[in-house]
Amino acid sequence: MKKQLHFTLLAFVLFTFSLRGQEYRDTIIVYQNTKLLYEYDVSWTKEKLVQGIENFKRSQSDPPFKTSNQIIDILNQIQFVQDPCRNGGFEQGYDTWTGLSLKHSIQTLPIENGLTVNPGIASLPITGPGFGQNHTSIETTGLDPIISVATPSFPLQKTAPGTSGTQSLRLGNDQPGYGSEGVAKRFIVTPDNAKYYFQYAIVMDRSHSSPDGSINGSEVFFIAEAVDMTGTSIDKVVDVGNPTNPFINAVNNNSTYYRNWRCAYLDLSSHIGEEVVIMFINSDCSAGGHKGYTYIDDVCESCENVNEGDIKLDLKGKDCINPTNTYGGNFTLPASGGATNVNISLEIYQSNVLINTITSPTISGINYTFNVSASDFPDQTSGNCYDLVAKLTFDLVDLNGNFQTVTQYSSKPVAGIQDGEFPGINNDVCFCENNEGSYCCDDENLVQNGNFEAGNTGFSSAYTSSSSTYPGEYDVTTTATNFGANVTDHSFCADPIAYASNNKYMVVNGKTQQSGNSVIWEQTLTGLRKGESYKFCANFKNMPQCTFDILPIVNMEAGSASTGNFTVSTTPSDPCSWQSQQLNFTASGATETIRIILDEAGNGDGNDLVIDDIYVGGLGDPNLMITVTHDGTNSNITGSLNTSSTSDDTLFGKCEYYWYVAEVTSYPSIALDWSTFAYGNNTGSNLPPFAATPSATPWNLTTTYPGYVFTDNKMYIIGLYTPACGCYGEGFTYQLTFNAKSAEPAGLTNEQRQEIIDAILNGLNPENTETENEQEIENKLDNGVSVYPNPAKDILSISLLGNTIQNVEILSIAGKQITSQEFRYKNTTQTMNISNLKQGFYLIKITDSLGEIHIRKIIKD
Repeated sequence: MKKQLHFTLLAFVLFTFSLRGQEYRDTIIVYQNTKLLYEYDVSWTKEKLVQGIENFKRSQSDPPFKTSNQIIDILNQIQFVQDPCRNGGFEQGYDTWTGLSLKHSIQTLPIENGLTVNPGIASLPITGPGFGQNHTSIETTGLDPIISVATPSFPLQKTAPGTSGTQSLRLGNDQPGYGSEGVAKRFIVTPDNAKYYFQYAIVMDRSHSSPDGSINGSEVFFIAEAVDMTGTSIDKVVDVGNPTNPFINAVNNNSTYYRNWRCAYLDLSSHIGEEVVIMFINSDCSAGGHKGYTYIDDVCESCENVNEGDIKLDLKGKDCINPTNTYGGNFTLPASGGATNVNISLEIYQSNVLINTITSPTISGINYTFNVSASDFPDQTSGNCYDLVAKLTFDLVDLNGNFQTVTQYSSKPVAGIQDGEFPGINNDVCFCENNEGSYCCDDENLVQNGNFEAGNTGFSSAYTSSSSTYPGEYDVTTTATNFGANVTDHSFCADPIAYASNNKYMVVNGKTQQSGNSVIWEQTLTGLRKGESYKFCANFKNMPQCTFDILPIVNMEAGSASTGNFTVSTTPSDPCSWQSQQLNFTASGATETIRIILDEAGNGDGNDLVIDDIYVGGLGDPNLMITVTHDGTNSNITGSLNTSSTSDDTLFGKCEYYWYVAEVTSYPSIALDWSTFAYGNNTGSNLPPFAATPSATPWNLTTTYPGYVFTDNKMYIIGLYTPACGCYGEGFTYQLTFNAKSAEPAGLTNEQRQEIIDAILNGLNPENTETENEQEIENKLDNGVSVYPNPAKDILSISLLGNTIQNVEILSIAGKQITSQEFRYKNTTQTMNISNLKQGFYLIKITDSLGEIHIRKIIKD
């Protein structure tokens, strides 16, 4: 999809012209009942002219390069390259390029079909300097030798504007005679090179077109083309000098044309993963007397058409169509000026058919925006997609003094197919499945179409879908008028701005006087994790009937879990009065069926209800973190949620919590003295012995555990537990704290005290740091654990034989926890980042999925 230029070709005919002292004239040759133009030098002898005409006639029978098996043979001889963008600026000469030596001696349309092989593949450079010969050259920074000294002169550069290099490729010499030369590459298309950019500039004689101004196939031309390995064209750019092209400039009394540098690209996106060949070919006219050459530069370098106008459409982040949409981008007009009657529009396509055009954008400088509503797309059903194209038009004066309308697209049709900004039809913007809503939790909703915005899809029911909604029927709708009720979508009620487009729900006409119940909504979820907890929520509203009304009795089930029967009773006069229900369940496997069941045993009318915004999601991690501080002067221990400040004492979900405390009698294999166990929260505490003594004094989220007596020189476990609550699963965390108060702490000798002082003053020798106590621990270490590398600097890999890893803690040699990590996905091997640890010895404590403890010693390098 590249920018495309549209203009009308008008006629001009040149009958006599001079070139470097030669005078060429035209004659008409009749060949197979077709009149062909032939140009000859008046200085030729009669015999040379006759011979030239005979050669010209014979060439009309040559097999065309593009319509014969010759192209297939040539394509297979072209060098295959791994990097199609290598040497795109020709800074390494001809490296990675293959030469093409052709001939333009057949007058036909399309004009490129008039090429024949001469001989086809050729070594580079091609160095023919004279009439009828082909030529290539590597040019360096500077001015074109003809246009820069022409009348009027123009500083046409030999290298592309803005290029970072100093070289370019020139195809063609300054002599006529049917010459045609080119370069080619063969490669595999990838998303990175699917738009194969290049820049080119051309210098050519004014050649012959038909009297009506249309191309007749005899002219000087340039072509850039991509073909597959059968020779079938994928995309091409063809440029023919013609005075009706407003970007063609004339010098030297209109005998010489040139086109300043132009940015273009070949669209290869339809052939990603396939082998293709791209070719750049320059060609003299097929009549023999006109010539031209082309500069090529910056192949594979994205560019903009600063010389000829350009428009871009930015659809990043615009993949879903909303009730109101803003689409826009930027544009430029030709650098030379003169553009009038400038217009920008936005075209909407579906399946390559233009279905709507949006006009009147807001323009600010070089930027434009369109405000587009969802109703501007004819079918707003979820899953319907469209292609968008920005269109820039303006008028320029051509060489004949006439205004020509130029049209530039943000993307153009390739082989007649308009696929918009992104490769592929109907994929620029879509009416996406809207599963957004005011659900009970913010995690990803595992229920398909939980808000019913996609209509009657994604679920099953024992009831029948019908817009009539008789008893035993349901409908997904935007109105409850069949029930004489006024109902507003649950999400819209919760936030009419965030959920402005939500307006659908499920209405159910419940049966009565039956012997049991029916499943009115059911869906099987996949991708669950066995053993993990999930929350199932839904919102209900009853629709009372005027006589003998029965309130709906509903049950929600998820696997073997159930809410039990509950009655739906909301305020009838309030369209936003909804009743929310929820159920926590544990997944028994990767799939689980969830149901909403309606009791049908009631006697009377009614039993009608509305359902909306059904949700299932995993319970979130409450991310419990505590800070425990010890005051050695008075044996006080303070615990606090998060940091020691009270300002961050906020639990996820604001749920119930429990502090717990107990004395640790052994370590590293932790054993508790349960007679010292206590727990408490903001309602009070239960104190030792055996947490059997109640106290009304609260243990707040920052607390000193009032009523609990910490004994000197004892180790304690202090932690926090939160049951599953709201959208969060249960949380559990702890720290070990040694309550040391006395001047001579138990367990630390004077010798050890001196060793610590020596390590501070003189540094630590890792080879001599293992104490008798550490050796005792080492003897107890678990050989079923593999920890590597050891010593480790950054990443530590932990493997557990015969079980999966649930939690890993890093402890000091004294047993103090430094860091811990719980693994949501249980594997036998896990990794842990220890780059923040200081150098030295540590213990690593691994808890497996059965709750067993494994310990190893590690060295942080």
